Amino acid sequence: MLSETLPLVRCKKCGMGVMLPLSDYGQDGAAILYKAWVCDSPTCGYNLRIDRGQVTYGDVPKSSAHDGATGRLVARSAG
Repeated sequence: MLSETLPLVRCKKCGMGVMLPLSDYGQDGAAILYKAWVCDSPTCGYNLRIDRGQVTYGDVPKSSAHDGATGRLVARSAG
C-alpha cells in the first residue's frame, strides 16, 4: 500500500483531502515518479505539477484533450 512506503500529506488548501502522487513517462519513455500531486477530495481538486523543473499549481485541473499524434490523453496546464 502506498501510505506504508510514502507518508501522505493532508491538502493545505481544503484541509480534508490527501495529496496523492501521480507519475508519468518522459519523452524517452523513462518513468518520472511523483511528477504531479492532486488532492483526492472531489470538491477541492487542488494540484501541483513539475514540468521541466518548473512547479505549477492550481485549483481544479482543466479538462484533458486527446493528442491525435500519439493517441495519449494530454492534461492541460492549470492556471
